[in-house]
Amino acid sequence: MDAHMRPRATMKLCVLFAVSFSWAFHEIPPHKYRLPDTLTSELLLCDQCPPGTAVLTHCTADTPTACVPCPDRTFSEHWHWGESCQFCTSVCKERQLVRRECNSTHDQLCECAPGHHLQVEFCIKHNACKPGFGVTAPGTPESDTVCETCPRGHFSNRLSASQPCVPHRNCSQLGLKTLRHGTSTQDTLCDNQSKGSVLECTRHRTLCQTDISLCEEAIFQSLASLRLSSVPLERLLESLPGKRVDEKNLERLKKVCSPQQQILHLLRLWRQQNRDQDKLYGIIHGVSQCERKVSKCASLENLTLADLLAVMDSLPGVKVPVEDIQVVVASCPSQQLLLQLLHLWKNHNRDMDLAKGLAQSPRRLRLQGAPQPLIRSIKKINRVIATSSINKMYEKMFLNMIHDGSCFRTKPHNE
Repeated sequence: MDAHMRPRATMKLCVLFAVSFSWAFHEIPPHKYRLPDTLTSELLLCDQCPPGTAVLTHCTADTPTACVPCPDRTFSEHWHWGESCQFCTSVCKERQLVRRECNSTHDQLCECAPGHHLQVEFCIKHNACKPGFGVTAPGTPESDTVCETCPRGHFSNRLSASQPCVPHRNCSQLGLKTLRHGTSTQDTLCDNQSKGSVLECTRHRTLCQTDISLCEEAIFQSLASLRLSSVPLERLLESLPGKRVDEKNLERLKKVCSPQQQILHLLRLWRQQNRDQDKLYGIIHGVSQCERKVSKCASLENLTLADLLAVMDSLPGVKVPVEDIQVVVASCPSQQLLLQLLHLWKNHNRDMDLAKGLAQSPRRLRLQGAPQPLIRSIKKINRVIATSSINKMYEKMFLNMIHDGSCFRTKPHNE
């Protein structure tokens, strides 16, 4: 070839190469793909198949791409031009649960079981914060528990993967004397002798109490239809069988308690006065037995603030303020926490049917992933209260009193 012809040939080859390169790497429109025509080898621009489908037949110069739905237990998550779908993950790994079932557009999604988080490819148990440290971010299926040192005025005295630091008990606000100031691992120690009376109905609502009886509260609620609060307290006092309640206590009740609370406390005092009365054994023994059963069911170890908040969230009606629940946690032994919480909730919802309200809690707690012992405990408490026969015995006694105010006065039972 002549020397003057070589530059032209070289330029022609460069142009052809550039055109081919541009055609091969030309930007393809969304959801399209290039395919050589089987007859002409010409590059065709075909439609991709949408998620949930796969290519049945590729496009030709005359026909578009044909797609077919993914078979069962297969999926395609994106637009594509493959002739098959991907197989679904069959089982989750150890300590994993199915978060989302496989469908035609998504694979089965697994996540770590409650109390665990993913680390590399394994589910590891959440770390628990040491005493003196509180949870600032609970663990999730993707992340571990975050712990921080308890700030001043707060403490944590247990190993927990859910409990934050809680404020030290304020003894003066509770009407108590400070015996020892709190640390990061210990609560403030208060003198357990309260300045107030156990009959006070308006103070220390969150202070740990020892005379809580959900059975009696349920009993009084069953008597609410009798409108006992409209009956003078003196008349009820005179009509009650057995030993009479001291009139000084009666006057104190009238000063500090609402009419509904007056009846409840009067029944408590009357029951205490008549524990040894043979004729009243059925009522007295029945209430005491109900109390013992409820107390046993509610005695759970290692309950945390997070557990109590979950219980409160599961109950209907007006919620107990978080700060009140924190005081309960700070002032009560672990075995009494659940009973105290239910008592506070009932005080905020006096018109709420106790048994019906408690019946809603287990299902909601189960959805929250609450501990099984806690769920079983509430179910047992509700079963004891709902099946107790003491309600009818009390109701019969008060019906007799209301219909015949002298029915007990003619009997020498007060002598």
